[in-house]
Amino acid sequence: MTVLLQAEHLIPAVNGLHWRDSLEIHNLLNDNKDFCIYYHSGKKVEYTFCINVEKLAVALPVHLLAVIKAPDRDGKFEYLLSGIRLLHTFCELTSRHSKLDQVLLDDCVLSALMVDLVISTMVALGGNRKESWKSDKDSLVEATMVASTLHLLHGFLSPEFQDIVQVLLAHSKVDLFIETAFGAVYNVVRSLEVKLRSDQTRKLGVSLLRAANFHCQQAEAALQFLHSLCQEKLFGERVANNKELCGKGGLLMLAESILSLSISPGFVKEAKTVASMHRIKAKVLSLLHHLFEAENVSFLDEVERAGNLHLAQPIASEVLSLLKLGLSKSPNDSASPAYPMGFVLLNAMRLADVFSDDSNFRSFFTEHFSMILSALFCLSHEEFVSMLCSSALSSKEDDATLDYDLFASAGWALSVFSSSGILEVPQFNFNFQNNLTMSSYAHQRTSLLVKIMANLHCFSPDVCTEDDRNRFINSFVSGLRKDPLSMMILLPNSSYAPVAQRATTVCRNICSLLHHADFLIANALDVKDLMMLRVFCNQLQPLIRSEFEGSQAKQSKEPLNLNTERASEEPNVQLKESDADARNLETSGLDTSSKRGKSLVEVGELAQAFTKLFKGSGSGEVKEDEKHGKKRKRSIMSDDQMEMMEKAIADEPYMQRDSAWIRTWAEKLNQNGPGVTALQLKNWLSNRRAKLIRAMSGKTNKGKK
Repeated sequence: MTVLLQAEHLIPAVNGLHWRDSLEIHNLLNDNKDFCIYYHSGKKVEYTFCINVEKLAVALPVHLLAVIKAPDRDGKFEYLLSGIRLLHTFCELTSRHSKLDQVLLDDCVLSALMVDLVISTMVALGGNRKESWKSDKDSLVEATMVASTLHLLHGFLSPEFQDIVQVLLAHSKVDLFIETAFGAVYNVVRSLEVKLRSDQTRKLGVSLLRAANFHCQQAEAALQFLHSLCQEKLFGERVANNKELCGKGGLLMLAESILSLSISPGFVKEAKTVASMHRIKAKVLSLLHHLFEAENVSFLDEVERAGNLHLAQPIASEVLSLLKLGLSKSPNDSASPAYPMGFVLLNAMRLADVFSDDSNFRSFFTEHFSMILSALFCLSHEEFVSMLCSSALSSKEDDATLDYDLFASAGWALSVFSSSGILEVPQFNFNFQNNLTMSSYAHQRTSLLVKIMANLHCFSPDVCTEDDRNRFINSFVSGLRKDPLSMMILLPNSSYAPVAQRATTVCRNICSLLHHADFLIANALDVKDLMMLRVFCNQLQPLIRSEFEGSQAKQSKEPLNLNTERASEEPNVQLKESDADARNLETSGLDTSSKRGKSLVEVGELAQAFTKLFKGSGSGEVKEDEKHGKKRKRSIMSDDQMEMMEKAIADEPYMQRDSAWIRTWAEKLNQNGPGVTALQLKNWLSNRRAKLIRAMSGKTNKGKK
């Protein structure tokens, strides 16, 4: 008996066809010229149904929307996941079948309905914060629903995120989508946390380990999608301006839940799960950094205005914990090469750069990060140099993005309800294209450390209190007296210099850091940060002299001399007289007009560039336009890079209209200074053009007067 497609046949059609992949359906359609698929009902009284695939593709989004809005019932999300899986399969077939292409991709009305389907699904899954789930199976299905629904946007809109962003930003419910999508991921993370912290460690069977591994994958895939959306400038700014996520702290709560993820002993040997958890942390750190540094909105300022700055404090604490852990061991000491763990340390340092430059968190980072730095500088000279002054580390962090498979993921989640047994957890391919070379990774890590030190040492009367003036350097010196093992972990005691040799070792270490930082200016470090590190060194040495001279002199039976060959055996890192301009700089350290220390390298043009930041009166105060508000604004390019661009623009005045030209020049700039993306370069060109127009307009108006 053949029955034409009717509304009541949609449910059996979804249940009967979602398990067929695109190749199977393609072959079935080729076997039937009427664009129909024949299948059996599977019931006691079997019927042969004839399903017109074109009509099914048109009806499916509307049908699934109705199911989402209907009252909850058992099996609702299982069925919705089956429907999304089938809809995704149809989208994959658009390249092979023109009818499906016309229906799913060219029909604007149907495309709008599918966007509504995605938004409505996010509302259903993330509109309310969940505290509990009926079962582990339900939490797995919902986690898969979140990731699969988001990735469905690739199927019917575009594989490119910039195209997806344009569609979403044009939708009237884009803010609702943003709020509920992040809310849905938050619920996924909360349910994942329950699995990873299971106290039934002795009962962790294969099925539970598989479930936790799969759950981690889905959480990672969902967050990865939102992270990629936020990489697009306009979408990122829309997120940063969202009152629910920013003002009320929704995003900060999501970040805290991710950064506080930990595992029970039963999962320690599960390399896949552990690596996935670390990549999730790396992604949320990167996401926060991107939003904190949004060009046209200050995320932290908005949070402060809403009275919810306390929600950022746990994030700052977690970042410090990650820095302490990451800087006290070799990257990826426990990682398997097959399972990259993401840029956890690097992204934590990037976020620490932002926090340490914000007046609300400056004191917190000064107090706690200075202790970590003290322990680092107490390392033996060989250990310190190999860790922070080398381009060839023993190992590095590796980042990767998941190549998400919607069909396989949905199939595994649905298999947990099947009597035929659970399938093997799908293993996704990794994309490693965003990884860094060993030298680039090492340089970025050291540069970020210098940036954080510069932030904490820089004193600006406009945003700093008088109590901040000496706090960082005094905290650092105080930490040198403490047992490094009480501040850092995982480093053997033999790696630290004895107290009797600590003054000389610390000075040798900071000299080596200055020498290495001078080398990094060409590619990774801002000259202003280097000069602030130089000032820190100048002011630190007399403090170390007074702090350690007694104990070290007793050991050596001679006065402590920090400016001899004994302080630095390398001929190129002997201390030399610093420039007079650098002496008068007012920072968080003490005045060094007397007992001034020596600098590592000749100041020359670097000092001249640095003194432009300060008033000509010699007072040493930072200019207001450099420390405006709560953050120092840094150019995305070095002076050499900007000079390159000015010459290029002279030859190609309309280059900003050519995307290929911009990409080519972004690659050239990356080889000659700090990393610049094509989008950043495009924005820089637009801002440059706008400034020229304003300048010309000002001259015209002045002429008219």
